[in-house]
Amino acid sequence: MVSENNASPVQTSGGRTSPVKKNPGKIPKRIHKAEREKQKREHLNELFQDLANALELTQPNNGKASILCEATRLLKEICGHIESLKKENDALLSESHYVNIEKNELMEENSALEAQIEKLQGELRARALRSKPDLNVPPPPEYHQPPEYPCMEHPMQQPPAVLIVPIHSEIPLSYSVQPPQVSKPHARYPTPADSWPAHLLQDQTDKWTELQLNDRHHSCSNSET
Repeated sequence: MVSENNASPVQTSGGRTSPVKKNPGKIPKRIHKAEREKQKREHLNELFQDLANALELTQPNNGKASILCEATRLLKEICGHIESLKKENDALLSESHYVNIEKNELMEENSALEAQIEKLQGELRARALRSKPDLNVPPPPEYHQPPEYPCMEHPMQQPPAVLIVPIHSEIPLSYSVQPPQVSKPHARYPTPADSWPAHLLQDQTDKWTELQLNDRHHSCSNSET
């Protein structure tokens, strides 16, 4: 384009006009607009090229329309996948809430079981302590059996004295049995010599029996007289 060199007259204060020339270094507006449009087209071409590279298109001739269609289809798939992920997330949240409820119930049951186990263990320990003897307690005093003495036969006890009372007072008593003088025996320990032979005991028994028979016979004879 050729710039205009014609000067337009400018009226002065004295009524005269003077020609004014334009700045030769100033770019016209048309040139600026065309340059801006060109830069926009180049920028869009770069964006479409980046989009085609991101979509990994295999077609040899990828126009802007095909790139836009492929991008739209991919966006729809991504949106559908996002919706399915949202639904799956909601289901997982619901299931997680249900699992948390079950977990709390199981923890409560576990706590109750642990308390019951501790109670049973305490009862078992108490029973074991009751059944187990305490080693710190001194043993009870042992029963000391008196020493055994050699076996001995007890002497025959002396029978009570027999008193004869006559029926007739004028008849003098010809025979009377004096009451025995029994003294309190003194304590002593038995010795092997205290054991009497069997024949001596038998002789004593026979003599005592004979004496009783004589007394009875004598008493009967006195009563007859």
